[in-house]
Amino acid sequence: MTSFSYEHDTPSCFYQYVLFDITSKKCVLHTDLNDDITKFHHVKNKMDLRYDNSTFTGLYPRYHLHLQHDDKKFLIDAEYNAQSLPHWITQDITHGYLPMGLNCYRYGFLPNCDIRGTLILQDKPEAIEGKAYIEHVWGNWSYKNPFRTLVGVRKTLATYASLSKWWLSHHPLTIPDRIEFSSENNIFGYDWVWGVCENNWSLFYGNSLLWVSEGPSFGALYVTPDGKHYWEFSNVHFKYNSLLYLRDYDIFYPKDFELTGRLNDKTIHLRFFSTTESYVYVDPLTRSRLYDAYILCELPGEMEGTFTDQEKTLTLKGLCKMVPLRQAPRKGHTAIQFSFVKPPQGIGMTVTLDSHHFKKHIVKTVELTPRPRLHWNITDIDLSTIPDETKKQ
Repeated sequence: MTSFSYEHDTPSCFYQYVLFDITSKKCVLHTDLNDDITKFHHVKNKMDLRYDNSTFTGLYPRYHLHLQHDDKKFLIDAEYNAQSLPHWITQDITHGYLPMGLNCYRYGFLPNCDIRGTLILQDKPEAIEGKAYIEHVWGNWSYKNPFRTLVGVRKTLATYASLSKWWLSHHPLTIPDRIEFSSENNIFGYDWVWGVCENNWSLFYGNSLLWVSEGPSFGALYVTPDGKHYWEFSNVHFKYNSLLYLRDYDIFYPKDFELTGRLNDKTIHLRFFSTTESYVYVDPLTRSRLYDAYILCELPGEMEGTFTDQEKTLTLKGLCKMVPLRQAPRKGHTAIQFSFVKPPQGIGMTVTLDSHHFKKHIVKTVELTPRPRLHWNITDIDLSTIPDETKKQ
């Protein structure tokens, strides 16, 4: 993973790369540099990004990546050849614009590129041949102070309205079997996944969490079977199967999760799971009263699932990359889950609350039918016994 970016809050530029060895299942090299904004150079209307000796250049459909870090004896030279057309997030709804606080950003991506080249690490050359992904995100927003400025607020409110109408049109109002919320899955976090299947289908999934940690997605899944036509699955529900615990910041993030998307006669079910150790980048929030840090996690992995329409059912299998972004709450992890019993099985609800701040686990069950019942259970939580990985039921 390589990122070139800049922001005017400080102002500064940010350059990052992370290299995984998926055979040894480890992150073998990474660099995260915040630097003076004058160290970063770019050219309008084409790919021409430069930081120090590293560059990313080109124009659709061909690009060239050159990463050079002499101190770590690391070099990459690779050619990208796009096999898919570029696509905007919510292309038919907002033309790629998404809200962030009181402002907007624009998001475009290329989910399927062939990549070939050479990687040299510690004087050992390796040939590169595989698949790649490119994205571009820009706009007038601030992660550190998203409600600071009212510039463009009219467009932002119109974007919120368009997305809300679009989301409601794809999600009929029903009582789910289960829905869960957690404090680290707050409004400025996201789940991000890119993948390419063995049949050359490619996909991108982006979910704005809005505190939901199981239930309806507030994003969309984009699947292209041929690189030209995109299916936008807006009716998506997700759940986490396995969570990793970041003890220093008292948060959980997904290692294994699945989703189901529906679009007309099409249904897709996918499971994504990490196959290496994760790399965690922490950006402290020194001025925030509510959160300690932004935490960006990188997890290469595999995916599997099925696609069904009126004509066929396909088995999907491939490689993926998961990137969850979380904010670490000052008061630690809190989660609340609602499980519903619906007719004909009965009418009732179970509420489960975990509070690491108060070190309590509370379960309350209310049943109206088939027989009235009210049950409470409160137990203590010992934070030192929380495992590094937790399997969800």
